[in-house]
Amino acid sequence: MNKTIRTGLVTLATAILTACGGGGSESSTSSSNATSFWTLDSYQYINGGNSAVSTSSITGAVVTTAVISTATVSGGDSSNGAYSGSALSFSFKGSPVTGVYTVVPDRTSFVAADISTSPILVDVTVGIARTTGSSQYTASSGQVHVTRDTSGTYHFTSVAAMPTTKTLDVLGGVAGAPVSMPLAVVDAY
Repeated sequence: MNKTIRTGLVTLATAILTACGGGGSESSTSSSNATSFWTLDSYQYINGGNSAVSTSSITGAVVTTAVISTATVSGGDSSNGAYSGSALSFSFKGSPVTGVYTVVPDRTSFVAADISTSPILVDVTVGIARTTGSSQYTASSGQVHVTRDTSGTYHFTSVAAMPTTKTLDVLGGVAGAPVSMPLAVVDAY
């Protein structure tokens, strides 16, 4: 049941974000001149500016979820082969404040985490600009610095590369995708 709900959420988030339009990673762009990007292993995604934020409540605590994507209706990012198109999801508890949040390894740990520990759940999905399948990875540890600019937009930067593990394949997933890869995030918003 939990896997079905999670698949539905990933599909819904992808559909919403791909309908938003926006940019994506271009093969001529590199992290040396990009100011907002993330990398999953050797695959790089330049922030396309597609983002959505929602709030909900679990066990009496406010939960904010921000999703950032490079995928567009026309596909967007095409420079990463079967890994083209990516979306990041950050869920954190409590009144959103600027600061460093501690990564929890799964949804169960996130729900159970004490709000005073500043827990954050980080998922990255790759392959969403293709019709051949996508794979979701979840960070298992690390820290994420969260800020909010004057327009109210959340910005996310990992303190260091975070280990991730594949947690979900949609439509068979990305063929040959490894079980784990490191994720680094630089000012994604």
